[in-house]
Amino acid sequence: MRKIISLNHHWKYAEEFEAQFLEPDYNDGAWEKVNIPHTTKEIPYNYFDEKEYQIISTYRKEFTVDRDNMGKRIFVDFAAVMVYAEVYLNGEFIGSHKGGYTPFSFDLTEHITFGEQNVLAVKVDSTERSDIPPFGYMIDYLCFGGIYREVNLRIVDPLHIKNIFAKPQNVLQENKEVETTVFLANLKNQAEEIKVKMSLSKDGTVLATMADTVEVQGKSEKKIDLNLEKLTNIGLWDVENPNLYDLTVQLQRGQEIFDSFTTRIGFREAIVKEDGFYLNGKKLMLRGLNRHQSFPYVGYAMPKRVQRKDADILKYELGLNLVRTSHYPQSTHFLDRCDEIGLLVFEEIPGWQHIGDEEWKEVTKEDVKEMIERDWNHPSIFLWGVRINESEDDDTFYEETNRIARELDPTRQTGGVRFIENSKFLEDVYTMNDFIHSGGDEVLRDQKKVTGLDNYVPYMVCEFNGHMYPTKRFDQEERLIEHALRHLRVHNAAALDPNISAAIGWCAFDYNTHFDFGAGDRICYHGVMDMFRIPKMAAHFYSSQRDPEEKAVLE
Repeated sequence: MRKIISLNHHWKYAEEFEAQFLEPDYNDGAWEKVNIPHTTKEIPYNYFDEKEYQIISTYRKEFTVDRDNMGKRIFVDFAAVMVYAEVYLNGEFIGSHKGGYTPFSFDLTEHITFGEQNVLAVKVDSTERSDIPPFGYMIDYLCFGGIYREVNLRIVDPLHIKNIFAKPQNVLQENKEVETTVFLANLKNQAEEIKVKMSLSKDGTVLATMADTVEVQGKSEKKIDLNLEKLTNIGLWDVENPNLYDLTVQLQRGQEIFDSFTTRIGFREAIVKEDGFYLNGKKLMLRGLNRHQSFPYVGYAMPKRVQRKDADILKYELGLNLVRTSHYPQSTHFLDRCDEIGLLVFEEIPGWQHIGDEEWKEVTKEDVKEMIERDWNHPSIFLWGVRINESEDDDTFYEETNRIARELDPTRQTGGVRFIENSKFLEDVYTMNDFIHSGGDEVLRDQKKVTGLDNYVPYMVCEFNGHMYPTKRFDQEERLIEHALRHLRVHNAAALDPNISAAIGWCAFDYNTHFDFGAGDRICYHGVMDMFRIPKMAAHFYSSQRDPEEKAVLE
């Protein structure tokens, strides 16, 4: 069976890089001892220079792999490194990755010394590189640096499961189905015939199984499709009852099960139509906020429990049914919790206004692929954002990002957040940032004025307020009240307009930013909560919109 071994503890870290740091016998005894998640440098709450953490640094980790794993394949899996990583094992270059928000893996097998000490070294470039999104021009948020998400060692059979994509079908019928694509890799030279078994279970009880025999050629990858049919008594996933099921795929050689891969899924139909958003055939007005994944002092480097806590805050303290992951893929721990509690997610690729050159665009296309292949089994995610936030039109580029998304995942719609009117509509959902409301009578624009089309289309308002009325938690009462009222007015107008499916306020939490934005102290005070997740008055407006039987709000 596959083994997943955490490599999150007992790293050595230096705030610089020299070629000699990559050598396995280099003496790193004086280096700082750190654990992962880790940020390149802790920062003050405000009034700091972001150049402090934009450095090229080095991480080193010693580990051993037992001799009884000889014959297996040894992979290292990085959940995310900001923003460019070069990985070395025992002084040998293994591979590199551009982009700070999506996972990547490397095969270490040929360079492993079994039964002895191995040295993994990672050169991390956390500067704002013009060849990697979202960089190339100034952006309204900070990306911090370091190995800020988890690292694992994965030990698998040379013939193993790379990924699975489960697609529930006929979810509104009594008899439901799961169409599953299994991605296999055979790193051996010879072909092999194996049995592939699949099961669906809930809370440990197996509900359905099937099996098939397949042949996988040597040194090849293979996709196979497996279906579970006539599934009855299946509970739907929705915002009030987020029923989850475990789908497990196993590989069997003779009587031995030698690999197993489990993912959680939900049965639900989520679609944005011209007259609103429908979840399992029922219309639901989406009320949400945007989330940056940053925190005071440590930037992005927060562990699983804190990522999950943010989802709980959005759902239970603010009473939301939707979050947009502005402006990048976020922690799988956060998304897992959204699945568990029934919080819908609009997830998008990294970027903010700027579109770079062809090399930059190629990285963006890879971001689309890596985001979808990582997250396509999350029932909470209903929309892929495949356009750089608030960018100008680029038809050739965005036709390609839409093509990639639809080809990888035909079960979800695409969106692309813009702030310009009459933008070319290439996605499935027209997603717009509408900052027209400045306290007067005009609250939201008519959809047709925004799109320039003669007909209504699936439409969502993805940002409002924010920079129009930044508010500190310690501001005077009048400003705090007006801040809350502006959020109220927009949500009220959106809920009264049958052609608006969602209103997503900017934003949930205050966040650090460049000097050119925010209040001049490296903070955007745009949140309904501050960076410590302490509520402003606007937060209580959101909380008040739930059923009073669930929670009465008086503030």
